[in-house]
Amino acid sequence: MSPGAAPTMAVPHIDTRIIDGKKALLFGPYAAWTTKFLHEGGSFWDLPGSIRMDNIASLIKVGLYNIPLVTYLMQQGTQSMTTRMRELQNFFPDAKAEDWELIDAGIRVQAIKKEDGDAGIVHFGTEVLSDQDKTLSALLGASPGASVSVNIILEIVQDCFSHLLKTEAGHQRMKLMIPSYDENLTDALMADRQASLSEEAEKSLQLI
Repeated sequence: MSPGAAPTMAVPHIDTRIIDGKKALLFGPYAAWTTKFLHEGGSFWDLPGSIRMDNIASLIKVGLYNIPLVTYLMQQGTQSMTTRMRELQNFFPDAKAEDWELIDAGIRVQAIKKEDGDAGIVHFGTEVLSDQDKTLSALLGASPGASVSVNIILEIVQDCFSHLLKTEAGHQRMKLMIPSYDENLTDALMADRQASLSEEAEKSLQLI
């Protein structure tokens, strides 16, 4: 059972994970908030220290325009173990408090952006930013799951290492790692190719 220690929204769900080689059943994360930006070595002064004249208007607007979200985070963060167990029992009716341990799931920093002259909006998506000379990339926004991680890495490779992808060796290496690289699988004519790749993936994952 894990509370998400971050100024962001999360919806509890139940799943299994392998942790330190052991299979575990997890439920969470619960939405919460903190002024730290880092779980280890972070300071409660991280958020106050980030406030400047050029971003204070965005912070105030986001707070005022998202009062339901702020209220939700406060309610989630102050929940008792009994309340959390009742939520878990909606998924797993036989769950008992003595069988579960409350752990800190970590921190996700919520991004606030200026767009089209707007003072600031809460950015719930995931975005990759690279510096001008393409030597540094950063992932902002929600914590990505496994389903989008590969796409994020591809986006970075295509943005920062496009010169390597233009070579025959670079293209072949990408095809070796990702057989469907540079193919439009959304095209109806590629239906058989899509089915074949899906079957290969399911066999590799021992799903069939």
